[in-house]
Amino acid sequence: MENKKTNPKKKQGKSLTKRITGWLHLWLGLVSGIIVLTVTLSGTVFVFCDEIIDWCGGSAKYVQAPAHAKKMTPEALLAHFHQQIPDRKAFYFDTYKEADRSFRVASATKPPKDKNVGKAEKPKKKGRGPRGVFAYHYLDPYTGKVIGSTKSYEFFYVVAHIHAQLLAGKFGKTVVGVASIIFFIQLIGGLILWWPKKWNKTTRTAAFKIKSGTKWRRKNYDFHNVFGFYSLLPAVFITITGLIMAYEVLTNLTQQAFGGAVDAHTIAEKYEPKFDPEKKALSYADFADRKFKEFPDAKQFRMSIPRNDSAAVYHVVAAQFIGLKSLVNGKSMETNKYTGKEIDYPEEVQRHEVIEHMNFDLHVGYWGGMFGKIFTFIIGIICTSLPITGFLIWWGRRNKSPKKNKEVKNIHQHRKDSHHEQLV
Repeated sequence: MENKKTNPKKKQGKSLTKRITGWLHLWLGLVSGIIVLTVTLSGTVFVFCDEIIDWCGGSAKYVQAPAHAKKMTPEALLAHFHQQIPDRKAFYFDTYKEADRSFRVASATKPPKDKNVGKAEKPKKKGRGPRGVFAYHYLDPYTGKVIGSTKSYEFFYVVAHIHAQLLAGKFGKTVVGVASIIFFIQLIGGLILWWPKKWNKTTRTAAFKIKSGTKWRRKNYDFHNVFGFYSLLPAVFITITGLIMAYEVLTNLTQQAFGGAVDAHTIAEKYEPKFDPEKKALSYADFADRKFKEFPDAKQFRMSIPRNDSAAVYHVVAAQFIGLKSLVNGKSMETNKYTGKEIDYPEEVQRHEVIEHMNFDLHVGYWGGMFGKIFTFIIGIICTSLPITGFLIWWGRRNKSPKKNKEVKNIHQHRKDSHHEQLV
């Protein structure tokens, strides 16, 4: 007599939602993986640009201050710089309150004067295009002598443009934008795939911990699954802030949502002074002295060098520390070159600048000092690893040994036959 099991429970597979999500997660990841890897890696490297640039400056950042000596004016130091290095053009300088700090100049190599000169006749090492190659030079503020230099500025300029546009202009920016949208979808899809069907002790352990004593394939899967979950919220946040910078429509929506002016630059021009050849501009030294008095805690002053004499607005920064794209305990401002006073823009224009800088700081980790940088760096490392660990998961499943698969299939068949015999 044959005993049949009543109402046998069939093993339920993945839901349709998870099957569709899994298919999209796989193929979107394979399509965008190399782009996402490049963008996240370059962004991660950029986080500590200020610290690396300072490290590259080495001992040139400091000088032996002579007793009772007075620092040369920025104008005189810039003149010394151009005399010693005539093939470069300065575009901003940093001066410091401390007596032993050197004067720093940011400059670029000058492009060839004759645009019609053939490539073979162009001077060597003039950089890519009219902007030239960026560098920092350090000068002794008491003698005007160049005492050191670093091209770390150029390195991070390239890194930033790899991150934003893969060094491919508008086309590269479009590619990065699309890859970023895909990465955002991947993060949401990853959460759906990560979410256990039932919550119990076993699924909680698998979802939140990396199992020890397993082979590398399982560890790789756990790393992708577990660390992907832990980095999800900050990764989504970083991706959204990046998309806001990448797409004008999102930039405008963000400005409107927080009360910033969309056409801030157009509005700002109405409040800026007009060039007057009869008026005399304040010296760079006057600006530095005024801002150090206005901001007594500031230790560093930066001033952009206007491209021509007709410019009536000077961009200056005074803070405890001013990095490549950051500042600590200070202010960045547009000033009237004739009076030295900050230009009084309407509130919506000022708010536009605050929103723009805040979004950038949130994107690169400048929101929380060193903690914010370390936190963003770790998230960046995890995000950079996700395309790699995801690819290894796919490759491992794709290249499973046929022999092993056959053995597993035979084991399942043997168990099925044994179970059938027991019922007979």
